[in-house]
Amino acid sequence: MFKKEPRVKALSNLKNSERKKLQTRVQSQFNASNFRFESNVIKQTNFVSTVSQGTIYTNDNGNIPIFFKEKHNDTIYPTVFTCWNEPTLLPIILTHSVVIEDHIFNGANLMISGTLPPFNAALKQGVICGIANYKSPNIIIAVGVVEMGDLTEFNSTGVIGKTGVAVKVMHHVEDGLFKEFKVKIDIPESIAVAGSEEPEVIEDKDSFDEIEKVVPEPASSTNVSVEDVAEVLDKLSVDDVDYFMTRALYYTIKQDESLTTPITASNFMSAHLIKNLPHNLNHNEVNVKKSSWKKTAKYLKHFEKEGFLKLKGKGDDLVITQLIKDKDELKNFVPYKLGAGNGSDSKAATPSNKSKSSFTIETLYKPSSAMKAFMSQQLIEIYANDSVKSKEFAMKQYYNVSDIKDVVNFYIKAQLLVNPKNPKTIMLDDKLFGMVNKSVNKPKFERITPRAQILDPIVANNFNELYKIYDSNGEPLFKQPRRGTVPHINIVTEMKIGRKIVTRVNNFEVFNIDCDGFASELRKLCSGSTTLSETQQYGIEVQVQGPHGPTIIAYLNDKVGIPSKWIEFENKIKKKKKRN
Repeated sequence: MFKKEPRVKALSNLKNSERKKLQTRVQSQFNASNFRFESNVIKQTNFVSTVSQGTIYTNDNGNIPIFFKEKHNDTIYPTVFTCWNEPTLLPIILTHSVVIEDHIFNGANLMISGTLPPFNAALKQGVICGIANYKSPNIIIAVGVVEMGDLTEFNSTGVIGKTGVAVKVMHHVEDGLFKEFKVKIDIPESIAVAGSEEPEVIEDKDSFDEIEKVVPEPASSTNVSVEDVAEVLDKLSVDDVDYFMTRALYYTIKQDESLTTPITASNFMSAHLIKNLPHNLNHNEVNVKKSSWKKTAKYLKHFEKEGFLKLKGKGDDLVITQLIKDKDELKNFVPYKLGAGNGSDSKAATPSNKSKSSFTIETLYKPSSAMKAFMSQQLIEIYANDSVKSKEFAMKQYYNVSDIKDVVNFYIKAQLLVNPKNPKTIMLDDKLFGMVNKSVNKPKFERITPRAQILDPIVANNFNELYKIYDSNGEPLFKQPRRGTVPHINIVTEMKIGRKIVTRVNNFEVFNIDCDGFASELRKLCSGSTTLSETQQYGIEVQVQGPHGPTIIAYLNDKVGIPSKWIEFENKIKKKKKRN
């Protein structure tokens, strides 16, 4: 439904009576009597997509879509985000990662041959279900509607050789719905479902050779030395995370002299508490999301009940008005060593917290289905004597230019395609000829072609370009590569309303630059007012008064770590002509 980004109107708060009706409808439709909205504020907006139109409901914490429905249809569909918070809401169908990456994420439905029995008895025609990778059976990555009859019939017969659409996919994690709302949420690594056991997956012999069974190690206890936390981080349990988050709160209340109240919950967490976690602690692993509280509001309200602070506000919109420093726990608290962790609780880092860091971009290429089989076969032959690399390349989904070049050179050598009369040229066989000439009717390259000229057309005709961005610590800003070429930050200086000069900056969010922090930095740096606005093409845009293009470029180079080659600057101010 959301293969492309839908057109949406401005969000509006749902009336309290309508919110209760929506909650009752969800409880009734999914037989979930215990379902409750986490906030008393639910927003709604109308959407128009390429295939449908209807209503989208979002929460009040980041305006993340939680449900949607089509016009003239009362059926409610949960988003994958809702399914992560309510893992028992939908019955689940399992599939392979290759089906998810190559088909579902490209807008296809789930075919019966791509599923993995056994099937839940609830999976009957018309039932809304979740789709998950068999390696993470509780983490739904797509939501759809069962198209076939009773799927349990395939539990005994298997699915190999069967045809037909098993699930019509309505929404998945990388579709236009989350992109339109600028949602930046990583797929959880695991979800605990009370009283549930992972289903035993029945695989047909022709499906995959073998599924590796991994036995998880038992979680460690909370007797972890604060100084040695980096060494045992990969073994921390939820209790351990709670322990360190509690210690950080104690430290913040007792030792952080820069903290003043009142302060908003988000500023308290990002500017103080997260920075006060113990030395060498990985903030990507130890944060509110990984704790038992899951959300900042629940975390703060817990300690309000314990008497450590006082809050004001409703739902997730909280303000800390007072810190209680005479608690017994704080009197006996022993401060520990602080230090920067190798991660952050917030994926959108504020530029002011960075100092001469450096981003790097990796360009990757995803082959077409025919090219993928060719690449895998050639790489297996290249590394025939190295079983580890051979298996690795057989399952590889993305390649770099070096991989492609190695494959092409190996194939040329193996097929004896080098022209004996001129070693700098090669004689294209039918396979290579089809790769370099996208149109057979109008070939650009002859059968005998310079060897140096064939790599670029092979890449252009048979691969989709993608990119990944890494921060100064080598950590990717997003898990999956994104399609397209390397993004550029756009800076434009222009005249507005006849005489007012402004400088606009957009497309910076792809580097996880926080828009509010960025606007604040530019306001101080350029000594001018800044405004934030929404653009259809690039998302949030920061506008600052005055001609500040070179100043902003220098700031992005030196403080944020973005080189000039990823920045495009245009000065639209016409220079005055000199009088003779």
